[in-house]
Amino acid sequence: MHNICFLLATGFYTGKVKNAPGTFGTLVAVILMLLTFSFGITVKFFIFIILFVAGIIVSEYYEKYYGLNDPSEVVIDEYASYYMVLMFVPFALIDVLLTFFLFRIFDIAKPYPIRKLENIGGGVGIMLDDIVAALYTLGIYYLVRIFV
Repeated sequence: MHNICFLLATGFYTGKVKNAPGTFGTLVAVILMLLTFSFGITVKFFIFIILFVAGIIVSEYYEKYYGLNDPSEVVIDEYASYYMVLMFVPFALIDVLLTFFLFRIFDIAKPYPIRKLENIGGGVGIMLDDIVAALYTLGIYYLVRIFV
């Protein structure tokens, strides 16, 4: 069970990359979307819910097991949240690049209330801050698409 939690929490070890683990973890969502591209939105939403709930559980476990607070190698929050973004945008290169860039900006900068949500702590805090970054991403993406 420990190995499964470790594998999921670290995004199949992408979170162990020394530089920019969150960015590499976010790329896992693109791979997941490629694998589930032909599925309907209902199935994709169900996959997202599974990722979100699993994210709370495995990130909480990882934090407690290693005695770390929001460890950078835990990237299930990135790939679950960015997968959610990809459910609501066309899976075209320009859209994926734009939302990827926006998501990483919001995840790194953590504008209000993202940082506050991160302070909740545990698996819930780890997951919620990235969900809000994903919602910001979708909001800005749709504003940009209106004018471009």
